[in-house]
Order: sequence, then structure tokens, then C-alpha cells
Amino acid sequence: MKQQTISERLAAEIVRATSQPLDDPKLVHDVERVLLDSLGCALGAAHSPSVKAARGWARRVAGQPSATILGTGEKSSVLGAAMVNSTMVRDLDLNDTYFSRNPAHNSDNLGACLAVGEAEGASAADVIRSILIAFDVQMRACEFTGKSFFKETGWDQTTLVTLASAAAAGMLLRLDQSRMAHALAIAGCYPGIGEMRVGQISMMKAASAGLAATRGIEAAYLAGEGMTGPREVFEGRRGMAKLILGQCDWDLLTAPFGDWRLPRTCLKRYPAAYIIHSSIDLALDLKREHRLVAGDIDSVTVDAFGWLIEDMVNGMGGTSRYEVDSRETADHSLPFCIAVSLVDGEYGLRQLNEKRWEAREVQELMRKMRFIHDRKMDERFPPDRPSRLTIVTRDGRRLVKEVPYPKGDYRAPFSDQEIADKFRALSAEVLTSRQQEIAIERALNFSRGSVRGLLDACSGQQ
Repeated sequence: MKQQTISERLAAEIVRATSQPLDDPKLVHDVERVLLDSLGCALGAAHSPSVKAARGWARRVAGQPSATILGTGEKSSVLGAAMVNSTMVRDLDLNDTYFSRNPAHNSDNLGACLAVGEAEGASAADVIRSILIAFDVQMRACEFTGKSFFKETGWDQTTLVTLASAAAAGMLLRLDQSRMAHALAIAGCYPGIGEMRVGQISMMKAASAGLAATRGIEAAYLAGEGMTGPREVFEGRRGMAKLILGQCDWDLLTAPFGDWRLPRTCLKRYPAAYIIHSSIDLALDLKREHRLVAGDIDSVTVDAFGWLIEDMVNGMGGTSRYEVDSRETADHSLPFCIAVSLVDGEYGLRQLNEKRWEAREVQELMRKMRFIHDRKMDERFPPDRPSRLTIVTRDGRRLVKEVPYPKGDYRAPFSDQEIADKFRALSAEVLTSRQQEIAIERALNFSRGSVRGLLDACSGQQ
């Protein structure tokens, strides 16, 4: 008997999971919470340059099957809509995150789930299943490698978005086990290079998620039409493990679904790389608690785990994150995020939109910072994202505070009200107050609604 390949083993579990009942109300509501959070992030980015560019492209590829673009209600092909909507979710760097050996933004796959779900007339229950599957595959992709392909071999975190989106799309297309395996094999042929997050960061940071998701959708539709993929795309002599991933725990990747990982995804309070959030929390807390004025600060020391310093200070071997020339780089700059928090007493989209990295007082404070690699913190990361902030003032006070992880971590979750407030703040330029409340209600009760109803509510159609 021929031994099953990795793609065949994973396909078998995905197909088996499609018939699992959704009988856990808390799990279903966790999906609805992530939906609302992600939709808010998307609408907040409706006027971003990367989104405008993506919409322009989507108008050129309109066709059947069609799906809805968030915020405008325009129609494009299922690929065009998925690409725009995933780019919208990702653009502000406010969407969910997960970190193990590799990082991921699991909601990168939501554009695919919603677009294919709408195009194929799927029920809300089926879209919820597709989201659970996409998140699980994406989060397993963070865990199953022996080393970090993102940090050590230089491939981008979106490399396996193609796989997760193919799994979700294939489930919505009701592919059988054989065709699902081919969809996964086709999807595995499209890795992304890590250069798009090194040094000064371009708009590809946002668009990479949407582009990867469309490759997954294409893979599923192609497999549905009979296209075959390389059987040993993962384990073959020139497969992903050999060229990109290194040693892999295939049993973890292909395990039965059921202990769903989605409830362990983390939501964001700030538009910044999630591993910076603990430091932002500390800066804002110390400023508030001690009524600090930036001019009274003599020095700032941050003790942190190595990954945070290597990436968010040193730029992963590229230009230092002290050098900021764009919003995309600013939200990945630990010096900027801490400095502007201490100067302004807040950190949000205003600080990015107003290019506060150019302000003299912010630049002066950035020059007073030093960053120390605390190797004991390496032992805690992940799952913790610890940070310790020490501020010495000109009058000799030494203020120290440390946290293990930020608010929004699954161990310190946002309430439904906090997620709804985030949605209102982000969508205010796109939806009226009445439209916002309709969208919030439909997202938090999606299991009792429809894909079309949710998309209409988030496109100003209600």
C-alpha cells in the first residue's frame, strides 16, 4: 500500500473536520469576535494607499465568480475581492497575531474565507468552519518547524498563508480528499521572501497577505477543476522542508482538528508589531502614573528578548529601526513607538498619520534610549512577550516596570464591548453610526446571519 504524503494526510483531516458539528457556543462566538475585530481593521484602512492600489487592480480583474469589496460594496472577481479585503485587514497592523517559532496574522486568511463563501453561496456555519480551519492550519504553521523559517532562513511569515487559505477555500468548495490534497500541494509552491520586512518597509507588508490568500484560492479552484500538484511538495527532495522549513513535526501539522487554536489568537490595541505592545503599555503606564513630561526624561532603557531587539531595533540586518521614513517602518520601530508614547501620552493611528517620527522631541527622546538583550526573557518568549522599561528622570528618579504580555493576549482578552469600541473608532469614516451598530450586531451574531448580510453591513449598504 502506497504511503500517504503529507498533503494527503492533512487533506484527510481537513475533509473530516468539515462534518464536525459546531456545538460549542463559546468557540463560535470567538470566531465572531475575531470577525468583528478584523472587519474594523479593514474599514479603518479603506483610504490607505496600499488599499487604493489593490482596489484599482481589483477593478481590472472583475469577473465571475464575484464577491464584495469591503467599505465600498464594489464587486470584483473572487480573487480581486479576497486580495483587497485581506490587504485591508492587514494594512494598519492592527489585526490579530500569533507567535510560536514563527509569527502569523491568522486573519490574513479572512479575505479568502469571506470571498469564497460569498461566491459559492456558503452558509454562515460553513464560513465559520472555514475560518476555524484556516486559523488552525496557519497557527500550526507557526509551530511545526524545528527552527524559525522566518527568522533563521529568511522566508516571510505569509509563506504558509497560501496553505491555510487553500484549506479554507477547498472546504467551502467541498473538495474531496484527493482534490483537497492537490489544492494543498499547489498552494505549497508559492513561498514569499522575507526581504519585504527588512529595514525600511514597503506597502508589500500589507499586500503580501492578500496576494498569498489569492494563491490559496486559485489552488483550491484549480484542484476542483482537476489540476494536480506535486505529491511530495512538503517532504520531497526539492520540497518545502528541504528548501525552506527544515526539520518538521509532520504529526503536528496533520493532527486531527478539534482542539481549535483560534481562541488562542491575540488581538491588538495598537497599530504596531505585536511584540512591541508590551513596551508601549509600559511607556504609557509610566507616563500616566508619574505624570512624566518628555523633557524631564534623562534616559530610557528597555530590557527585552532577543527577537524583539534584532527585529524591531536592528531591522533584521537591514536599516536600523531608528531610521524611519514611512508608516510601515514606524509601526515596526521599537524606539519610535516608545518615544512617541512618552511624548504624546498615546500611541495610535494619529501618531502614524501625522508622521510623528519627524517631530524634534520624538527624535531627541529616541536618542536617549538603549536596548539590552535579557537572555532570561528569551526563555519566556514565546508564549510570553516580556519587556522591562526603566526611565531615569533629570531629578534622579528611577522608574521601573515590567509586564509579561500586553492587553489583548488571549490570557488578558478584550471584552466584546472593547472590540466593538475599536470597530467604531476605526470605521467612523466609512460607516454612519447606525450602520456601525448594524455591522457590530451582525458580526457578533454571524452564526445566525449570512455572509451577504455581513458584507453589506460593512460596505455601507444598510
